[in-house]
Amino acid sequence: MATHEVQAVRDEGMWQVFIDGFLVTQVTRWPAVGFVAREWVALTEEVPSREVDIHIRVVGRNQYLDA
Repeated sequence: MATHEVQAVRDEGMWQVFIDGFLVTQVTRWPAVGFVAREWVALTEEVPSREVDIHIRVVGRNQYLDA
């Protein structure tokens, strides 16, 4: 089971969801960040979502781009 770094960036009322450094989507509600990230990884790796291990880190608006 692979572990994935998920970064959530709050910008203009939306949460931008980055997985392993790539922007994959935007969501309006915080609870959707983990759900969407887990489902995205499960879909791209073709594994059940219950087997996906993610770590979510909230970063400031520009911290991710500058890092």
